Amino acid sequence: MATVALEHVHKVYGSDSGQVDAVRDVTLDIADREFIVLVGPSGCGKSTTLRMVAGLEDVSSGTIRIGGRVVNNVAPKDRDIAMVFQNYALYPHMTVYKNMAFGLRMRKVAKPEIRRRVGEAAGLLGIEGLLERKPKQLSGGERQRVAVGRAIVREPQAFLFDEPLSNLDAKLRVQMRAELKKLHRRLRTTVIYVTHDQEEAMTLGDRIVVMKSGVVHQCDAPLEVYDRPRDRFVASFVGTPPMNFFEGLVRVGDGDVLFETSCGQVRLPQHLGERLADRRGEAFVLGVRPEAFSFPEGGGSSGTSPEGGDHLRMRVAVVEPLGSEKDVHLQTADGGGAVARVPSHVAVVEGNDVDVFLDSSRVHVFAPGEAGLNIGLNGYGARSSVN
Repeated sequence: MATVALEHVHKVYGSDSGQVDAVRDVTLDIADREFIVLVGPSGCGKSTTLRMVAGLEDVSSGTIRIGGRVVNNVAPKDRDIAMVFQNYALYPHMTVYKNMAFGLRMRKVAKPEIRRRVGEAAGLLGIEGLLERKPKQLSGGERQRVAVGRAIVREPQAFLFDEPLSNLDAKLRVQMRAELKKLHRRLRTTVIYVTHDQEEAMTLGDRIVVMKSGVVHQCDAPLEVYDRPRDRFVASFVGTPPMNFFEGLVRVGDGDVLFETSCGQVRLPQHLGERLADRRGEAFVLGVRPEAFSFPEGGGSSGTSPEGGDHLRMRVAVVEPLGSEKDVHLQTADGGGAVARVPSHVAVVEGNDVDVFLDSSRVHVFAPGEAGLNIGLNGYGARSSVN
């Protein structure tokens, strides 16, 4: 096991006349035995970052350390890491046993040691009965277990996973997520895991690194990222359904600091009111998680909020039942939209105009623009400014 550190790492493709910055100034300190997940949309630089750690991509500038050793110019085979790919990369003509043993044989590990390691890994993964089969005789989940087992037998300092579950169906992905988490607890190894699935990132990672356009926007514990997103991009990317956004202006009246939107106004909680009290008339963006909404008792066009809080006037467009919950898609007066997630028993009727109540203690306010900072944070790192 080992720490992994990236210090001001850049990756640039192309020539001076047409450069593309795939990764820009990434600095991360990954602790020994930590499970860290790189997450973001396609093209955000997460896989490129992982491949630089593995040695499959050269670093344009910056430093990568594994176990305290600078590995920028160290060949992949000498970095003492193991990587699991999206496409399994199994040899079709070899049995499961031979696939798992192949890397050890190339390193001239003694046969009794190979048998021990393969046997232990197969036991951990529950594939002891598959060792004499070939990949074509396995299901997708079984092939993925073999690919993980091939990495485990290496006994490396760190495991690198590049979207290993993306080829599996939804039910199997959930099962494999749980198995990977249990496996990490048993092996107590350092893991760097790449995925585009924010739900996968939330459930697996000790910390998650949210990236966009080669830049790290936030690195924190999953619930910290969800509850305290640094900026509007993180707030919109992490969470299903994503956070709702309402453009509006700051108003002050009767001792309250209010946020005025096209469909109503909201009293801001004290920590936001104090920051915005002297910004009256200025434009900001209100952020509300879908689960912070609720509907009047009876689901009528008006009523009393369970929390007795503020409300916004919107029209019910579509109701999507999900089982124990349902998503209610709403339309605002200015043509915008929002989604509320509520218990399935809540009665709402498509086409009705309703007062949608919200828990104002759970709202966020962001500076204008797609990457506007969350002004409710006491700064992100050294940041404390609204701008």
